[in-house]
Amino acid sequence: MEIIILFSSGLVLGFCIKQIVNWLAIDGFILNRSNLVLEFICGLSVLWAFDNLLFPEALLFSIIVGILAGIAIVDYNTFEIPIVFIIAGIIVVIMRIFTDNIDFSAALWGVFVGAIIPLILIGVLWLITKRQGMGFGDIQMGIILGAWLGPMRMAITLFCASVLSLLVWIGVSLIKGFDKDRALPYGPFLSFAGTGTYIGSFYYPEFFHLFII
Repeated sequence: MEIIILFSSGLVLGFCIKQIVNWLAIDGFILNRSNLVLEFICGLSVLWAFDNLLFPEALLFSIIVGILAGIAIVDYNTFEIPIVFIIAGIIVVIMRIFTDNIDFSAALWGVFVGAIIPLILIGVLWLITKRQGMGFGDIQMGIILGAWLGPMRMAITLFCASVLSLLVWIGVSLIKGFDKDRALPYGPFLSFAGTGTYIGSFYYPEFFHLFII
């Protein structure tokens, strides 16, 4: 019974996020009622979180993953990251900081790694190549992910997202032909890598501790 309640709660969360996506209708993008990807992702995330984490952390994980899933789907289809989800994510993280569920110092360093350093790199890259590798929406995502994950896990997230995007770019190029100007949305990779890094650090804390050393 508890599993059904938790999964159903996740379905409701996913449905609410879908409604926001359809309300925004960025570039006319709307999710069909039959598309249950968001509901399924949120259902699984809520089920996992409340089965493995304490209530405050489980609630934070569920909401953040839902927001990240919404961002990923919209960015994948429109190359835009909804500011509504960014604001919601920042508010949620700030609330958890003030309730002492997230260490304030770790959150600040996480933001530095996730947003400030990439922003500096974007500036340097643009000065050299006149090209922009990441969008400012990705930087905004770095604020949420950095504050949530902390500096070490945020650094791993950036690395994994970069590797994943490169592998996908190569795969797409092998199928459709190489085009050095082909762009891929970075938000889905950040969302996937951030969620995976968090879960990985839960199951293999010793491995992640090695990076701290």
